Amino acid sequence: MIWFVAEDSAYYTDYNSLCEKYQVSEIITFPTQQEIREHISKSDVACIAPYYPPKDIRTLFTIEILPNKYGVLTTQEFLAKVPEREALENRLGLSVIDSPFTLQDIGGATALKTYTAQLLRAEQQGYKAKGVFLVGIPGTGKTFFPKCFSGELKRLLIALNLSQIMESDSPIDKLNSIFEYLHNRAKNYPDDKFVILIDEIEKMIGNATAKEKQMLGRLLTILNDINTPACEYNFNAIFFATANDLGSILANNPEFLRRGRWDELFFINLPTHEYAIEMFEIYIKKYKLAFALEIMSLEEIFAEIENKYQKDNTIANRFPYTPAEIENFCKRLDFVKKAEGDNFSRDDIVECVEMIIPLTKSAQDGLNKMVAQKELFIEI
Repeated sequence: MIWFVAEDSAYYTDYNSLCEKYQVSEIITFPTQQEIREHISKSDVACIAPYYPPKDIRTLFTIEILPNKYGVLTTQEFLAKVPEREALENRLGLSVIDSPFTLQDIGGATALKTYTAQLLRAEQQGYKAKGVFLVGIPGTGKTFFPKCFSGELKRLLIALNLSQIMESDSPIDKLNSIFEYLHNRAKNYPDDKFVILIDEIEKMIGNATAKEKQMLGRLLTILNDINTPACEYNFNAIFFATANDLGSILANNPEFLRRGRWDELFFINLPTHEYAIEMFEIYIKKYKLAFALEIMSLEEIFAEIENKYQKDNTIANRFPYTPAEIENFCKRLDFVKKAEGDNFSRDDIVECVEMIIPLTKSAQDGLNKMVAQKELFIEI
């Protein structure tokens, strides 16, 4: 007996084509348990519903998943003009991002940009990437880069929020259902490509509960097998995982970092002076700060920041501000200008420098411990 899984309303208005294609004489819509019992032995009868048959009798059916008429979108969603991102978000129960950012929105990060260009060329020759692990100093763009990557490649980004999944009644079943959906979808839409982001994964490692350890073990198995013949799931996605602190990972799950599970391992350090200039130029343009440069040149602003904070910066040949602190500084300039108007002055710029205190000063010991781990990675 066939069970059609169909979310698209178009399948419920005309059964003739389904009957002809699958050689059945009758299709039962949203079958009750009584109807299932009455027809279970009839090979020419099928059921249709937007959900799977009950687990206890699922093996009695041949399950056919019917593709939506408009890709991710059902007919009803298409007519209602539901964005593709929103439709996928509803199906997965996760945040899905249609990123407006591209690699042009990142200053520096040459190694990551080079890897992206190489990946695109390799994919044209049939290569399938597994994933990229990003570790480094907070505020250096570990979460922002996957968003720029997905925007550059025009792929939806799925935020695999492990904490959110852990809140479900059965976290492993929830995790499996996410990958099962992508696997089943790929059968009908093999050209679909996604980016899957696992942010701050170290929170799942270390002082984890038994349930969290089971969840992590299941996730590691999937990451290890994805894009290999051993994997039970087959879909086209590249994983990005980020971490601020490797301490718990190295102490409890060092195998997490082994080659083969990840294609590349990057450590994102503070920006060099050159890359910091690129970042300032991006945010000066974004926040329309040309007025500030008429009062104080970018070279003078840099000198002010370095004079105040470089002595506390123990990371050699690196600018004291992280990318996030550079953006925050520029946002502060924008705020003060709008608040003060024509009274905005050089003193306001200097005061912004004094207010944006970098991690190199406020968390020096913690940063030094993080930087000590960079030898394990490709440094950016």
